[in-house]
Amino acid sequence: MSSQLKVGVVGAGVFAGYHADKVAAHDRTVLTGIFDHNDVSADKLSAKHSVGRAANIAALAKTSDALIIAIPASYHSEAALIALDNGCHLLVEKPLACTVGNARLIVERASRLGRVLQVGHQERIVMQAIGLQNITPLPSQIDIVRHTPRTSRNLDTSVVMDLMIHDLDLLHALFGAPDWVSTEMARKVYSDKLDEARAELGFDGMTAYLSASRDSEAKRRWTLRYETGTIEIDFNAKTLRHDTSFAIDENFGERPLVQDNLAAAYDRFVRACLDGDTPLASGEDGLAAVRAAAHIEGTL
Repeated sequence: MSSQLKVGVVGAGVFAGYHADKVAAHDRTVLTGIFDHNDVSADKLSAKHSVGRAANIAALAKTSDALIIAIPASYHSEAALIALDNGCHLLVEKPLACTVGNARLIVERASRLGRVLQVGHQERIVMQAIGLQNITPLPSQIDIVRHTPRTSRNLDTSVVMDLMIHDLDLLHALFGAPDWVSTEMARKVYSDKLDEARAELGFDGMTAYLSASRDSEAKRRWTLRYETGTIEIDFNAKTLRHDTSFAIDENFGERPLVQDNLAAAYDRFVRACLDGDTPLASGEDGLAAVRAAAHIEGTL
């Protein structure tokens, strides 16, 4: 297989800029160009990396082996399908799509065309660094809080698809599909989408309680309660406290792959495309997270 992957970035906002930086810095990839409908942002990001600005997604795909989709979530499915139909592997930022139907369509198209599809659930890197996936007994309860202050970003989708979906993916990675899903609260605060939500998910006798808000003080925490003790994780501070006997890494936040989990996740994508490795979060994983989010939104 080729030793170099030609990668284009669809998007020129803040997060797309981070992605472009990772592509340019990776020793096995070449940044082929940028596409964004915002002329000023696209020109600025293209100039930063001395690459061309593509006229459209199809044009960028024709010069690339893979595309990164880092635009507002409501446009993910359209962009992803254009990229796939033009032969590209895909790294799609979360959520994979805003509806289960569109997410399934992307997964099926990628499978039929034999393209790599990875979804931007890079917090799996943190979970793996801690070692949560190696703990055998299920906790009896997990309390999950993911809150941010008000923002003008990502308001084209709900707080469930925007924020809570990170935790829905981590739960799926650890415990599989939930046995049941219950929405306890979901409301609009300052946008025309849901800005706050609380939900409960059941897994084989364990209950996970999730709270997501984009109208609150910043907080990203997991508290896992076991018969033998408790694990408390602060994802913002990258710190961990526990009184269990489990073999977990209390100093996970000092590990380079955690300090730059976007770069670590991107490297997994590159190895999936060039070496045939398994993506960090597959299209099926992304679909599962969208399905759980749609249950909570009441849109499934």
